[in-house]
Amino acid sequence: RAAAAGGMASGDDSAEIDPFDALMSIEPDEFSQLLEEAPGDAGGNGFNAKPRRGGIPVVSVAIDPFRFRSEFLVPRRPVILFDPSNGVATGHANLTPTKLREKYGDQIVPLDVTDRDERVMVRLRDFLDAVEEKDLLPEKAESNQSSDDATRARIETSKELPGTSLTPTQLRGKYLRNLHVRDFFPEEVVALPNVLQPNHLCDEKKVPACPKTWRQWFELFVSHPASPGFPFLHRDACCVHAASTQVCGTKRWVLFPPEAGEQGLLYATGPSGRRSSVAKEFIRTLFEPAIPVETLKEYPLLGAVKGRVVCDVHEGETLIVPANWWHCAIAVEVTENADEETGEGTHNGSERSRNSEKKKKQKKHVCVSVAASFVDESNLNAFNDAYCEFRAIQTLTGKGAGGIQ
Repeated sequence: RAAAAGGMASGDDSAEIDPFDALMSIEPDEFSQLLEEAPGDAGGNGFNAKPRRGGIPVVSVAIDPFRFRSEFLVPRRPVILFDPSNGVATGHANLTPTKLREKYGDQIVPLDVTDRDERVMVRLRDFLDAVEEKDLLPEKAESNQSSDDATRARIETSKELPGTSLTPTQLRGKYLRNLHVRDFFPEEVVALPNVLQPNHLCDEKKVPACPKTWRQWFELFVSHPASPGFPFLHRDACCVHAASTQVCGTKRWVLFPPEAGEQGLLYATGPSGRRSSVAKEFIRTLFEPAIPVETLKEYPLLGAVKGRVVCDVHEGETLIVPANWWHCAIAVEVTENADEETGEGTHNGSERSRNSEKKKKQKKHVCVSVAASFVDESNLNAFNDAYCEFRAIQTLTGKGAGGIQ
C-alpha cells in the first residue's frame, strides 16, 4: 500500500520508500482507515487493541490490579478504563437521565453550585428536559406556546423556586456539577471499579483525618455542549487521584502534567495554588489541538508547557486523573447509530453498531458523569501530609489570612 501511495512501481521490490513521503500521499479517508486498523500497544492482558486516544491508553477494567497500579497509579500516568457493562456493577447505570428523571425529577438542585453570580435552584426534571432538548422535539415545536415560554411559566409559578425564571435555552447554558450523590440521591449506591479498590479514604486507620463526605466522594455532573463547562483549570485537593466515569454522552478533557504547575506555567493562584487564573473566556481554547495565538498572547507561559493532553471519554469509560494533574472538561456533541426498530443508541465502531443492520444517525447532547476521589498506597502518605496542610490553611483563613482558592 505504501508503494502505491508513494508513486513507486509495485514491481520494483528493491526500491526504498521514504515512510514520510508515503504517508503524505495517502488520502485522509485512507489514513483514517489505517489508524482504525492499526494494533494497539498490546493485544492481551486487558489492553484494548486500539490506537491511544490523545496519547492515553485505554484498558479494560479486567486488567490485573497489580499491573494497573505499577503501570499507571505509581508513575501517575493518566489512563482510561473501559467497562463493557456500562456501570451496572458499580451502580453508575442507575444515574442515567431517564432514571434520574423517573426517581428524582421533582428534586430541587443547584446549578453552577460554586459560582455566587451564576448559581440558581431548579427542578431536576426541568434541567434534564432542557439538556436532552425535549423542548425541540417535533410535538413541542407544533405547540401554540413556545417551549421556552412554557418552561419559564412552569418555573415562575413554582413556590419552591421564587424569582427563578429560566428558559430551556438558558438552562442548557448552565452546569449541574459537584452534587454529592450521597446527599442528593441517598438511595443510590455507587462504587469504584474493583481495580481501584481498596480506597483508603474509607479506612479511618490509614486516613485518620478527613471530612465524612470525602470518604464516599462521588459527585454528579450533568451538562449540555452549550454550557461553557467547568469554569477553571485546576488540580484536586490533597493529592487525591480522581476517577471520572462517563454515564451518558461524551466529555472532552484537557490535562496538564504536575510539572507544568510546579514550573509556574499554569498561572496558579491562591494560598493553595490549586486553581489557574486563566480567565473563563480562554478556558475552551485549551481544548483545541493547538492553543490559539490569541490565548498565548494573554498567557505566554502556556506556550512552554509540555505534555498537554486532550482526550474524549465515552459512555462506559472512566478517566483516571492521577494526583496533582491539572484538568478541566466540557461536554461535546456526539453522533450515535440508532437502531430504527428499537431506537437503542450505540457508538460508532462498537460491536453492537457493527452487528445492527438498520441504522440511522442521531445526535446526543446530554453529558452525565460521576467523579470520585480515591487514595491508594501510591498517594497515601502524600494525602495525609497534604490534608494537614489543607487544615492549616483553613485555620489561617479563619484568622483572616486570606481565602482558600
